[in-house]
This record gives sequence, C-alpha cells and structure tokens, in this order.
Amino acid sequence: MRKIFICLFICAMSSTGFTASLWESIAIEFRESGKFTGIIGKAYVTEKAIEVVTFAEQNGQVIPFAFIEVLLRKESKIDGVYSIKCRNQLGVVSTGTIDLRDRLNPKITLTTDNGITLTNISDDGRKMQKEFLPRVDLGR
Repeated sequence: MRKIFICLFICAMSSTGFTASLWESIAIEFRESGKFTGIIGKAYVTEKAIEVVTFAEQNGQVIPFAFIEVLLRKESKIDGVYSIKCRNQLGVVSTGTIDLRDRLNPKITLTTDNGITLTNISDDGRKMQKEFLPRVDLGR
C-alpha cells in the first residue's frame, strides 16, 4: 500500500505546462495487439513529460509502477492535438498523439516499437479498477 501512495504522490507533484488547464489525470490502460493486458493507470501530461503510474494485479495483490515519459518531440498542426515522441526511464521509445481539444475528455495514444499501446481506459480497464482499486480515482 505504501508503494501505491508513493506512486500517486509522484503523479500529484506533476508540473504544469502546455496542459495547465488540464487539471485532471487521464485514465489509461496498456494494450498489446489490441487486447487488454491487465495494466491500468493514470497519466498526467506536462510541458516536458508524461508522468504515468500503473497498477497491475498479480495473485490478488496490486503492483504499482511509476515512470516518466520524457518528451523528445512535440508538434501541433491542429490546436489542442499534439503529435509526440517520448522515451521512458527504461529507454523505451513511444510515438503517438494527445488530443486535448475536449479538456473534459482528453484522448491519448502512445505506441512502442514492440506494439504495446498506452491508451484511454476501456470498459475492461474500468471493471478491473472497480474490482482491485475501488477507491483510487484514475481520472477520465
């Protein structure tokens, strides 16, 4: 439980930036080949990074993990829609988009070279959240 609080604290300390008016976290999940992997979490988008806390269930226990996706490139051809490239502390590079046009319902999609996708949480992810993390607010 202490690890979960530490991971949430890391996300709570997120800096502000191009998403300064985005005050809520984005509920996310990981997918592999279009299938839910059983990993859910929350992401905060800042000027220079995407701060992510994930939760996975293993043998009835919740395992948290925090990582920071440092932005290597950020381009915007449409106001509020960003094409990004980032790298986490493990060296994994991801590319994708963040759509902040609807501040109450932001969209995120990041894909690694291995085909792992970080995207908005689905019904499967919400079901897992209600079962294993009923008191944790992952965001929208």
